[in-house]
Amino acid sequence: MAPEPVTAHHIHGLVRQEIVAGAYTPGMILNLNRLTHEFGTSTTPVRDAMNRLVGERLVEHLPGGGFRVRALSPDRLAGLYEWHGQLLRLALASPLPESVREEVSVLARRLDEPGHVAPVASEAFGIVVSVSRNEELAQAFEAVALTLARARALEHLVIPGAVDELSQVIATIAAKDIAASHRIVGRYHRNRIRLSPRIHNMLRPTTAGIGQKRQ
Repeated sequence: MAPEPVTAHHIHGLVRQEIVAGAYTPGMILNLNRLTHEFGTSTTPVRDAMNRLVGERLVEHLPGGGFRVRALSPDRLAGLYEWHGQLLRLALASPLPESVREEVSVLARRLDEPGHVAPVASEAFGIVVSVSRNEELAQAFEAVALTLARARALEHLVIPGAVDELSQVIATIAAKDIAASHRIVGRYHRNRIRLSPRIHNMLRPTTAGIGQKRQ
């Protein structure tokens, strides 16, 4: 049997992926007994994994004990988009190195269908933030990006021009005009803030996840 810290790390990764993929939706109760049974382990590593997810703001404690996926209202979703945009603009405060601008620019070639918008955007923005070499900024950005992952995977369903929009964002970031980059990144996020209620309505379970009751 694997040591409990190793098991907890494994469970943390699997449950986090279920949340990001949308199998565990906001507000869903995570049943410790069911998780313990499905993972074939004791309660301790499952609880440790849940507490780690609480620290990542993906899961929250229930009054009186237990855990659930952190609730996500349209207002909170809008706030997450706003925070994501603010962090990205902070990372764009200085000109990007030529090699980084080329790396970001090349990603636009993968925008051949709407379903590719979310992963390309995630990679492009992640590259930009990594260049800042600001650990606190990078950690904050990673946390908000993770929380937004499922919503961002659905954006193209309510933004018909999502491919062209992201292509323009990438092209602008790949240029040297910082002010223009700030403007287009701001517009990109304002569009999503405005559409937050519609995106929120689409956040539904995609599969029966681990610890979730099967029908």
